[in-house]
Amino acid sequence: MAKSMIKGEKIKLEDLRTGNRFEVGLSCRLGGAAPDISCFGVDNNGKLSDDRYFIFYNQRSSPEGAIVAKGSGESHDETFTVDLDKLPKSIVRLVFVVTLESGSTFAQLSSGTFELLSSGGSTASYQFTGADFSNEKAVIIAEIYLKTVWRLSAVGQGFNGGLSALLKHFGGEEISPASPAPTPSAPPPVPPSAPPEAKVRLSKVRLEKQGATHKVSLAKGAGSQVFHINLQWDEPSGGPKQGGSLFGKIFGGGGSADLDLGCMWRDRHGNKGVVQPLGCNFGSKSVTPYIFLDKDDRTGAAADGENMYIYRPDEMQLVMIFAMIYQGAANFSQVNARLIISDGRGGEIVIPLNAPDPKSAFCAVATIANDGQAIQFQKEERYFSNHKDCDEYYGFGFNWVKGKK
Repeated sequence: MAKSMIKGEKIKLEDLRTGNRFEVGLSCRLGGAAPDISCFGVDNNGKLSDDRYFIFYNQRSSPEGAIVAKGSGESHDETFTVDLDKLPKSIVRLVFVVTLESGSTFAQLSSGTFELLSSGGSTASYQFTGADFSNEKAVIIAEIYLKTVWRLSAVGQGFNGGLSALLKHFGGEEISPASPAPTPSAPPPVPPSAPPEAKVRLSKVRLEKQGATHKVSLAKGAGSQVFHINLQWDEPSGGPKQGGSLFGKIFGGGGSADLDLGCMWRDRHGNKGVVQPLGCNFGSKSVTPYIFLDKDDRTGAAADGENMYIYRPDEMQLVMIFAMIYQGAANFSQVNARLIISDGRGGEIVIPLNAPDPKSAFCAVATIANDGQAIQFQKEERYFSNHKDCDEYYGFGFNWVKGKK
């Protein structure tokens, strides 16, 4: 049976019989807020003396793989694999933290769970809620630290600052991607024994307002990298349910919300098409359109929602990403939908659907445009009655018929 811990409690790992290789799982339920879950590997002075041991959304593994962020799964928002035997002797404390972006605090937390997992399942857990916090935007949830032997501590300590504030607390240095450090004309030689310099880049971009944009230069290789587009949503918050038809026929019945992710695309050669679950048009990884939809999550039960990948953005002229409610909710105000675009190199663009139209269940979420010099991502969040009305606005020129899945 797993050991249930309370705030401030400490226990030796040997008493939990986990060994030195295990997993850590963290989950938080915060309504519309999307938490960032990270791990700081710090030294005897409690400082991040080596930035390579800050494991977060922009750096998923330590150099030797002692700490690896695996991503979300069925039970956790983030899971880390930990191998204490691989850690350098300078790292004596692993600090697991959850941080929020502006506009949310941990007082809104409905539930949270930290679990230490071994091959036999959970060996220790720590439960926390919003009642434990007030206006904090960052919380140290737990620590695994070396004091003669390795131990686990349930911390639950809050900070009013976010991820950047925690980074400063641990002595790290943040560099803005838009403001690279100047390069000296004659840099001094680096001794062979010195570890490579690795400054932390917190490159998450959030497009809150309609028309907000973010560009990635094609000169930096954006044409050959894969863009991962992820649609996530919550269970409906109430109201009438929407049933399954192309144009949103309303009928009674419960169940989870079924949202579909899709796109209308036009490439630089004049070809065009649609990728979506309706009609089983899942696209292709290796031939035109070089856009692939991985699955149709009909229940919202999949932890990672629905995922689309653009494998050759340099071949695209315009991609319009859309989301539609197939059934289970009347409009987007009930499901807290958000689109997350990852560039494969640690950068992330978050597009929340924060201005829903209560009369519409079809949303043009974002456009991805290639002007030959850069890939531009733009938040659209425009609501339409159906595919046809949306197509008329963006001018792709398709012939639409009713469909089902």
